[in-house]
Amino acid sequence: MITIAVVGGVALVVVLVTRGSFSQLFRLPIQSIWMVLVALAIQILLAFVDIPAARLDDLGFGLVMASYAFLLAFCFVNLRISMMWVIGIGIALNALVIGLNQGMPTRDNEVTTRSGRTIEEPIERTAKHRPESDDDLLPFLGDRLQVPAPIDEVISIGDVVIGLGIILVCYQGSRSRRRRSSSSRSERTARIAERMRQRERERQPATQAEPLPPAPPVASPSAKETHVLSHDSADDTLGVELNQVYARLADDERDPGASPKPDEDEPHGR
Repeated sequence: MITIAVVGGVALVVVLVTRGSFSQLFRLPIQSIWMVLVALAIQILLAFVDIPAARLDDLGFGLVMASYAFLLAFCFVNLRISMMWVIGIGIALNALVIGLNQGMPTRDNEVTTRSGRTIEEPIERTAKHRPESDDDLLPFLGDRLQVPAPIDEVISIGDVVIGLGIILVCYQGSRSRRRRSSSSRSERTARIAERMRQRERERQPATQAEPLPPAPPVASPSAKETHVLSHDSADDTLGVELNQVYARLADDERDPGASPKPDEDEPHGR
């Protein structure tokens, strides 16, 4: 129990150091938390209540396995939470070795005395723990890892996996909502872009069906020349001069020996 409490503190420190969000961590969609409470209540009861030695192999063993069944069910219900499967593997390893050996095979605990000597403290038979022996199945999964002072406990590989899983769940849980929000924003942006493209595709046929505006009329060259040579208005002096030139040329062709007429525009001398 002390080891689990220390692991929980380490997980919170990891979230703080890595600048995670505690508000997001506490909002994790955890379901059926009552299963964990029931399992912890059973194990606390077994730790503080003395069960008769004759009932350790049936009543005590049954209660221990029931507590692990609640823990495994809790992990299964919450598998959608990131890294919860790591905790489930650690619990399954402990449940496996306890079920095969009717108790957790535990090595003697090494205790350091006040004088500095290290002695081995024998493990008493309880509903959950029992001294290791040569007949144990999967003994490497038992409580064989010594945790130094101030914890001073013997833990199993399953306990290490559980502790690692708790840290990972806290780390990922403090960031999972951020990833969801960013992914949801990208999905909304993609949907908006798709709707805009759909509207553009719907507008294209209607635009192509509209008749083009008529081209402005272009005057023919003959009309331009006629307009230049004619004098429709009183101010068209160029057309008048051209007509006078054409008339003089015509008179010269008809009477080549005649003397040219004086120019009407020139003043007569006196």
